[in-house]
Amino acid sequence: MYAAPVLSLSNRQMDEHGACWNSVIRHIFGYSRSESVKEVLLGLGRLNVKHLVMLRKAQFYKHLWLSSNMILSNVLSFVLLFHCEKNCMLKLFSDVSDTEEFVFGQFYAYVNR
Repeated sequence: MYAAPVLSLSNRQMDEHGACWNSVIRHIFGYSRSESVKEVLLGLGRLNVKHLVMLRKAQFYKHLWLSSNMILSNVLSFVLLFHCEKNCMLKLFSDVSDTEEFVFGQFYAYVNR
């Protein structure tokens, strides 16, 4: 997850990472392969891989935005032009806790649909 903000993962790659993460949770709690673990993650205050990547990207962009380093500012410009998803852009200029609340809200909506 450390490099997640700068990676462009395909949907297939994201699904593969998600399957690994879900397997870990299933193993810890004794779930079978056919059982969903999204409610368990929500109950533990954890996110699935898709939402973890979303949160990491938002935090990374926020760090670049707040930096006074000119090189990092240029990196931010590049990232915003070519790699930033709409959800990350929406929360880039908000407080860090608002960003986390937004991502957890997105995950809650995903679990409860």
